[in-house]
Parts: sequence; structure tokens; C-alpha cells
Amino acid sequence: MKITSTGFEFNDFQNFKKFAVDQELVGSIQLLEPILDKNGNVLIKEKVSVKESMMKKLEDLDGQYIPVFKLTLNGELLKKIKYQLAKAVFRRFEDPTNRFLHYLYRESNTELPNYRGIITNAFCTRNLTLVFFRILLEKPQFFNHCADLGLLSMGSVIQKRLGIKMVNRYSFLSGLLADICLIDTDYWKRPLSGKHIASYSKLSANVVETLSLPYELVDAINAHPILELVMDTDEEQTEINLDMIRSGSKLKDILTTDANSDEVTSEDTPGDDGVGEKTATYATEALRIGRYIVENLKSISERDQISEKLLVMFTYNTEKGFFAKEVADLMIKQFKMFDHVVKRIRIITDVEKKCRFPQSAWAYPKPKAAQILCKDRKYECPMMVSGWDIKVIQAQDAFGYIGTNLPAAVYPKCALEEELQERLNQMSAPPTK
Repeated sequence: MKITSTGFEFNDFQNFKKFAVDQELVGSIQLLEPILDKNGNVLIKEKVSVKESMMKKLEDLDGQYIPVFKLTLNGELLKKIKYQLAKAVFRRFEDPTNRFLHYLYRESNTELPNYRGIITNAFCTRNLTLVFFRILLEKPQFFNHCADLGLLSMGSVIQKRLGIKMVNRYSFLSGLLADICLIDTDYWKRPLSGKHIASYSKLSANVVETLSLPYELVDAINAHPILELVMDTDEEQTEINLDMIRSGSKLKDILTTDANSDEVTSEDTPGDDGVGEKTATYATEALRIGRYIVENLKSISERDQISEKLLVMFTYNTEKGFFAKEVADLMIKQFKMFDHVVKRIRIITDVEKKCRFPQSAWAYPKPKAAQILCKDRKYECPMMVSGWDIKVIQAQDAFGYIGTNLPAAVYPKCALEEELQERLNQMSAPPTK
């Protein structure tokens, strides 16, 4: 299949038929040029809808005509393609095994806006639609990854009517496009640290600019990497080869897709001063959240407890200040079944933040911490508890992979532990009558 400025081209009937049937396009497609037999006689005229009867005729006469099928990319066909793209995105949250997304969209305790319409209308230009249709056909697993990141990015802001123009659409699109430059690689399959994401984000932002999409998406993709995010992976295995990304054949093909873009109007209309900037700010924060979740989803092996573990880590790092609470809490509040563990981790974080030497207090072991040690061994601190050192036998990752790790060693105990235990006990105590 070739995508041209006027539509699609096929040089084989079976591929043409499979395309039309699989994408539910029979009856919606028209031929740009007639189908001729080998004597030059017209078998099927151009610019008429190809229905099932014509498909049957072409199948019966296979081999007796010149197999060149050029499809006109008219408004009806483009609408059908957008519908197929949207359906492929819907499947990602309709699958109950995709638990985190399924819960956000199918079991949310909030009355969500019409997210199906938002997703369908997000494919707002011809170029964007054709690019992702081609990805869906040729790289379906990569399409799923892009869709998941888009849905996770929109998954926070969609939980409340924020009154910010285009915030849902742009949050979805920023996630959908954030890894577009990785199409020729397997990097997207591995957990990626913030520095790796930062190294290629500019390339994805360049794709967005090439597709003539709004500047808010470019800003969000460029600004979203969480540099403190350090995933527990083999550093050599995840090192990013930018030259290999740039030279990828599918990326080059995408960027040379010859189709006329639909115009995208500016959001900075009279009377809406600052709307574009606010939209970009929220879309960036939404993408940061989506990125954090998608990278951790790649790392969590306990599939039965994936939502709980992910939510606790996300809450902890939100309380630490890595995510804007007004956006992050929109998502956290949806998981009512984990209220107890969320409250517990918030207490742990709050006590850690009282450390006189920021980032030195470490509640151990998370998430069910009962002790607090001094990671940086600040013996001059008045909160130091002498004679009760804590021995950490196995190195601990930063909780949720943001920040520094805790090496195996002996650490002094912190007096904040007493407050931690008191507050956790109060939380667990039955309410008084």
C-alpha cells in the first residue's frame, strides 16, 4: 500500500480487499481511476462507491485485469479512517486486562465528558490521520503504546471539567505523539529514565511541528521529561542512539506523507487571553503524569496488584512535589478502593518532609514503613537517635524510581520515627463514639 497526495494505491487485489474489509471501508471507497481489462476496456468506472458486488466481480475476474487500485481520499473515506483509529484507541481501555486504563475510563466514579468524541475529533488534520492510520496498519503494537500514553496523559485532566479550552484533546495528543520518533526502534518497549526521554523528545516535537499541529503540543513534549526519574534498567541496554532514530525509514516515510493538511485554528481567540498558555501548562503536567505511569507499568511485575502499587508510588512522588497536586489528585481520587494505602503513604511522605536536611529522612521499608533512618548520616542533627542504628541488608530503589537509591549499609535512626508510628497508629485506630 502507498499513501499519496490523492489517496491510497494498491497493486494487488488481495491486499486491496483485505484493506477494505478489515477497515470496514466497503461502500465508502471510490476509485480514482477506472479498472481496465488487459484490452483496455473499462470493467469498473472511476468515482463510484466500491460495494460488495463490485468486490465479488473483481475477485471472480482476478488475473483478467490490470491490478492497479487507486482510492480517492474524499471526506467520507477520511471520516471512516478516523473512526477506525478511534476504535483502535477505544480497545485499549475496553480491555479489562489493561487494568489501570480500564478503571480510569470504564469504572471512573466521576461522570466523564464524551471521551470517545474527544478521541475521535483529536485526529484533527488529514496528515495526522494518515500518519496514525499507517502506524495502525504497519506497526500495531507501537500504535498501542502511543495510544496508551495518550490515554494515560488525558486520564487525569478528564476527571474534572476544568474549563480550560482544548485541555483534554491536547493532553491526549501530547501523549499520543510524545514517542512518535521511536517508531523504527524498540526503545519504547523498555522502561526509560528521564534523561533518555529528554534526549529524544525534541525529535518528536519536530515531528509535531512538521505535521503543522498546535504549538501547545510542541511545548508539552519538549517540557515533560522528568529528569529525576531513574528506572532500574541496564544502562547500556537503554542508551539512546539519536542517529539511528533520525535515520529510521518509517519515520522518514511518515514525514514525507504527501497529503494536504486540514487547517487547525488558533486557540488564542479574542477574549481568551492566556488560554493557549494555560492549556500548554496543563497538557505538559498531564503528559508528565502519563509518562511516569507508562514507564512504571513496564517495570511492575506483580500484575495482580499493579494498580495499587502504581497508585501508591504516584501518590508518594506527588506529595514529594514532582507532580502538580491539582492535576495528579484528579486521578488519585478515582481509586477509592485504595484510600487507606493512599492515606498511609501521605502520612509517610509528610513525616519525611519534616527532615531538617531535605531528602535525608528515609521511611523504611516502603510502602509499609515503620522506621525512619538518616540516609545522609547527618550526625550533627538533633533528631539523631544514638545506639539504634538500622542495618539495610538489600539496596532499595527510590520509591517509584524518582530520586536516589538507598545502598545496603548501616544508617542512624531518626527521631521522626516516633511521630510516624503515632500517626499511623491513629489512622488505624477505630473511630471513637
